[in-house]
Amino acid sequence: MPVRLPLQFPLENILKKVLLGSLLLLTSLSANAGWIECSIIPNTQCPHAQFSGKNLENANLQGAQLLEGDLSKANLTKANLQGANIYHGKLMGGNFTEANMAGITLYNADLTGANLTGANLTGAKLKNANLSETNLTDTDLSNAEINGAKFGKAVFCRTVMPNGIINSGANCPAKTAATAIQAGVGEASVNGCLIQPRSVCLNASLAEANLGSANLSGAQLYMANLAQANLFKANLGKSNLTEANLARANLTGANLSQANLTEANLSKATLRGAQLERANLTGAILLNADLSDADLSGANIAGAALSGAILCNTVMPDGKVNNSSCRVEQKN
Repeated sequence: MPVRLPLQFPLENILKKVLLGSLLLLTSLSANAGWIECSIIPNTQCPHAQFSGKNLENANLQGAQLLEGDLSKANLTKANLQGANIYHGKLMGGNFTEANMAGITLYNADLTGANLTGANLTGAKLKNANLSETNLTDTDLSNAEINGAKFGKAVFCRTVMPNGIINSGANCPAKTAATAIQAGVGEASVNGCLIQPRSVCLNASLAEANLGSANLSGAQLYMANLAQANLFKANLGKSNLTEANLARANLTGANLSQANLTEANLSKATLRGAQLERANLTGAILLNADLSDADLSGANIAGAALSGAILCNTVMPDGKVNNSSCRVEQKN
């Protein structure tokens, strides 16, 4: 007669195998959370998220937990990432134009080549992040934590730095508001630099800007690029233009009295009728500059390079008038 085995033994084995398989599956899914489709909602919990190349324009991911997520080459234009956590994330080549990234955590994240034009990164945590070759035009980094962050070959243009200073590189195109400046109406801004008295615009990019009649008295323009700028009758009295580039600038009738122009480049600049009383021109370059009718009374020109400068009816520091470059009219 056939022997019947108790059913208890095989059922126990089957249950054990099912439970073991379930545990292995849960472990695998936990380690590869990126396989799960993430919900595009605020405060979503999606570590290892796989958003590479996805179009997430205007997405609301405020407070999202995307640790070690992959957002490379994703489109997050105008997305809300405020307070999100993308620790050690991959954001290479992503488009974050005008995105709200205030307070975001990007410790050790890779943002190489990302477009952050107009992005709000106020208070962002960027410690040890890689921002090499990023576009930071009009980006706000106020109060951001950037210790150990890399910015190699990044584009700075009207970029608000963590300390509040506007950073604009040499290739930053000027946005000129000449009408408002000349009319004296409102607060005109050129490349993020407010055109007003005592403005702080260190390393400002103002090349070829139209600043005729602008009032920048007492402004901090250290190392500013004002090459070929129009400063006709501008007020720069007591301003700090140390190491500024004013080559070929039009400073006709400008007020530069008591201005600090130490080691400034004024080569080929037009300073006809400019007021330079008690200005500091120590080590300044005035090669081929036009100083006709300019007033240098009490100015410090120690070490200044004046080779080729036009001196005609020019009041020198000692109060004497220099006419060495005036053209003598020939009588018939």
